[in-house]
Amino acid sequence: MQKKIKYVLDIGSSTLRLLAVTKFGNRSHIVAQENMLYDGYLDGEFLSVDELDDAFTQLTDKMSAKMRKPITSIVVGVPSEFCICVCKRISRQFVGLHKITENEIANLYESNSTFGDSEEYVVINYSPMQFVLDDNIKTLSPVGKKTSTLVLDASYILAKQSFISLMQDKLSKLGVKNLEFISTALGQAMNCEQLKDDGKPIAIVDVGHISTSISVYKGEGLALLSSFSMGGGHISSDIMQVLGLSFKDAEMIKRKVILTIEPERNEYYEICSKGSLIKAPINITNQVVKSRIEMLAKIVGEILSVDQVFNDVDIYLTGDGLSHFKGAKKIIKDITGHEVFEYKNPFDNTKDKYQISKTGLACLANIVV
Repeated sequence: MQKKIKYVLDIGSSTLRLLAVTKFGNRSHIVAQENMLYDGYLDGEFLSVDELDDAFTQLTDKMSAKMRKPITSIVVGVPSEFCICVCKRISRQFVGLHKITENEIANLYESNSTFGDSEEYVVINYSPMQFVLDDNIKTLSPVGKKTSTLVLDASYILAKQSFISLMQDKLSKLGVKNLEFISTALGQAMNCEQLKDDGKPIAIVDVGHISTSISVYKGEGLALLSSFSMGGGHISSDIMQVLGLSFKDAEMIKRKVILTIEPERNEYYEICSKGSLIKAPINITNQVVKSRIEMLAKIVGEILSVDQVFNDVDIYLTGDGLSHFKGAKKIIKDITGHEVFEYKNPFDNTKDKYQISKTGLACLANIVV
């Protein structure tokens, strides 16, 4: 029997990825992938809306040729810059002891999924952070249990209607009749292997090229979701300006940076560009990189300080914007006061090991869609 294939669109801040995803047992697998660089987005807006037409056309055409069938349905991962997270405490009282059913849980979510008369956002995901039963018993699996009171701490993720309308407009022209929308940040969190240890809340900091996403995962939902426009591309831009290099050369120098070394005065990072030797003083380059990481870490710390509940969460750092720097975790720990760990795709030592958005979306797409 042929495995069912789902197509998932991962919209990064510098790269678009179209994935063909299937499920083997309880795990999702990416069986085919098409990538394309593009201008990305900044402050919740695409920098070049018009380029999306050509980009989506190329991605779907290449994937259709690879899979030998037209693509009529796509699951779109919505980046954090186009989402907000709303947490609600919902209570229900029963007459005497009552056995909880799945329908009652679904109705609990749906009856509380309205958020005023605003047409700016639409709910794309909802999930529990915890259920509380009689005697303050906390669980994530209330179905079948008996209680006279039921309290649900629910997390709703809402996407900008303008984002959804844009995707519908662009992809419908290509024959994609069915679109579903899911949260990229929620997929990343749900796919985090570390959560299986003790289930305590964790923060995931995903630093991309020009955007950083911060989410706190509790239970099976997000207790916090935030983003800001700063990433690895800003580090390259800083190197470019301070050392008078081209952006391309600054990117190549950046890949050489090791923040844990103590350089001598006349030591340099060296690259070969268009037949010429480009040298960058290690001490100056490292200071430039550290300054930007410190700036980013301060913002992360400020976001996590909005609620004392997040004071003790560990940070799991991922994304291609920062994770490759040796010494970045220590800088973030020193500034935020939070323990910082690496978050990469399991058993992956390739250059894509920190691209957890695609594996997270593949996981979530096979659960909720």
